[in-house]
Amino acid sequence: MTAQTTTSGTSRGKNDGLEIFRYANAAIPVLVWLAPLASGLLSLYMGKSMAWDLLHYHYYNGYAFLNDRLGYDILPAVFHTFLNPVLDIAFYVGVETLPARAVGFTLGAIHGINVILLFHCARLALGPRVRGSSAMPNLLPGFLAAAGFGTAAAMGTLGSWHHDLIASLFFLGALLILLGKPGGGRGRLPKLLRPACAGLVVGIGLGLKLTLAPFVLAIVAAPLATAGRAGDRVLACAAAGMAAVVGLLLSAGFWMVRMQAEFGNPFFPFFNRLFGSPFVGAGEGRDLRYLPADVLEYLVYPVIFSFDADRISEAPWRDFRLLAAFAVAVALLVAALTTRMVRWRLNGGVFTGFNARMLLWTALVGYAGWLVLFSIYRYAVPLEMLVPLLLCVMLVALLGPRAGTYATVACCLALVATTSKADFARKDWNDDPFVGASVPVQYRGLRDAVILMAGRSADAHFIPAFHPSNRFIRLDGFDYAYRADDPFTRQAAAIVSGHEGPVFGMFRRDRRGQGVEEAFRSFGFVIGDDSCAKVESTVRPPEPTFLCRLSPLGRR
Repeated sequence: MTAQTTTSGTSRGKNDGLEIFRYANAAIPVLVWLAPLASGLLSLYMGKSMAWDLLHYHYYNGYAFLNDRLGYDILPAVFHTFLNPVLDIAFYVGVETLPARAVGFTLGAIHGINVILLFHCARLALGPRVRGSSAMPNLLPGFLAAAGFGTAAAMGTLGSWHHDLIASLFFLGALLILLGKPGGGRGRLPKLLRPACAGLVVGIGLGLKLTLAPFVLAIVAAPLATAGRAGDRVLACAAAGMAAVVGLLLSAGFWMVRMQAEFGNPFFPFFNRLFGSPFVGAGEGRDLRYLPADVLEYLVYPVIFSFDADRISEAPWRDFRLLAAFAVAVALLVAALTTRMVRWRLNGGVFTGFNARMLLWTALVGYAGWLVLFSIYRYAVPLEMLVPLLLCVMLVALLGPRAGTYATVACCLALVATTSKADFARKDWNDDPFVGASVPVQYRGLRDAVILMAGRSADAHFIPAFHPSNRFIRLDGFDYAYRADDPFTRQAAAIVSGHEGPVFGMFRRDRRGQGVEEAFRSFGFVIGDDSCAKVESTVRPPEPTFLCRLSPLGRR
C-alpha cells in the first residue's frame, strides 16, 4: 500500500511539473506580444536619455528639416547634419507634442518589438527536437529571445534615440521572412518573392540608418546558404539586392536627390572621393577610431574588445555574447572539418532544413561587414541580439539536441549574469519637456545674429530655442577642423564677412582652453567675457554651454 502511494505520488509530481511547463509554454506567446509594453515601462524605469547623439544632432535634424535650415546653418552638427532626417523628424514632432515620459515609453515600446521578431526567428530556425517537443515549442525560443534582448547595447540604448534598435527591426524582420518556410518553391511565396521581400524590408532600414549596411549585405547573401541549384541561389541573391535598392530609394531617395544636388554625392558626407564631390576636402565623414589595428586583431577582435570596451565604444559596457559566439564558432569550424556527425547535423540532420545553416552564414557575413566598416559596438546590436540563437544552433550541432540545449541555457544564463549595460547618459524623469532648451534671459530678443559654434560640444539641440532669423555656423568640432581650403570654411567666412549684425560665440565651458579661442580668432573675433550667459536645457551636459558676444580683434 505504501509503495503504491509513493509511486502514485511520484507520478503525480511529474505530471504536475509537466503541467507547469505546459502552462508556461502556452503563456509565452502572450508574454512575447506584451514585450513592447514591458519594454516601454522598462524605458521609463531607466530614465530619460541624454546621450551625446541626442544633444548633437537627433533633435536638431528634425527641426532643421521642418524649418528648411539646410544651407542656412553651416555644419551645426558637423557631418551628422546631413544624415537622412526621417526618424529624427518623428522624434522632434513627438518631443514637441507629447510629455517627456510619453516619448520615452513610446521609444521603449517600439524597441521591444525586437523581442517578437527574435522569438519567431528562433521558432523557425530550430527544429522540434531542439525546441523540446511539439507539445512545448515556445519555451526555448522565448528564453533565447529574452536573453538576446538583454544585451549591453540593447539595454544601454533602450528608450533612447540612437536608432540602432529601430534599424535592427528591419534586419530581424528581413531574416524572419527568409526563415519563413523552408524548402524554397514549396513555400507559400514564389522562389524569388521571399528574398525580394526580405531585401525590400532591410533596404528601407538602410535608408533610415546607413550603419545597417553590413546586415543588408548579410540578407542579400543569405540565399547562398539555402538548398537548391547554384543558379537559383544566385538569382535569389540578385532579387534581394535589387529589392534592397528599391527599399533604400523608398526611405531615403528624396534625401539622396537633395544631397546629390547640394554636394554632388547622394550619400554625402560618405564616399566623397568615390563620387568626386567638390566637398571632398571636408573629409569622408567616417569614424575610423574603433577599427582593428592590424590583421591579427581582425582575426581575433572579439577576444580583444570583450576585455577592453574602449576599443569599440565611447561608453563603458560589458557583454561577452560576441566573444562566446566567436569561441563556439571556432570550435564548430574545427569539428565540422573533422567530424562527420557535426556535418550531418549542420546539413539538416537535426534542424529544419537549411534554416540553421542560412542563419549562421547570415551572421558571419554581417559580422565581417561590421568589423571592416565600423567596429563600433552599438552598430552590432542586431547581431548581438541573435547570439543566444546562434549559440543554440552551434552547440546543438556540436553536442546533439539534448546536451546542446542544456549547454545553451547554461551559457546564456552566464552571459546574462555577467552583462553590464552600456552606460549612455540618462537622468531622472521630471515634469520638464524632453529637451527643454531655453535662451538666456538677456538674449531672448536676439534677432539676425550670426552665432559661431566651436569645440567638440553637443550643442545643436539648443538651436530650436532661438529665433529662426539667427544663423548658426560651426567652426570646428567632432571629426572636423578648421582648414582654409575647406569648402565649408569658405562658406562660413563669406557669411561672417558679409554680416553686419551682432556676432556671438557658443561653446562649452570645459572646452574653453582646448582651441575655442583659436577658432574664433581665425575668423577675427575674441570672446567678450562680460557678455557671457549660460544656455540651458533639461538634457544639458554636465558642463554648461556659454553664449558670448564676440568682438572684432583690436576692438575689445
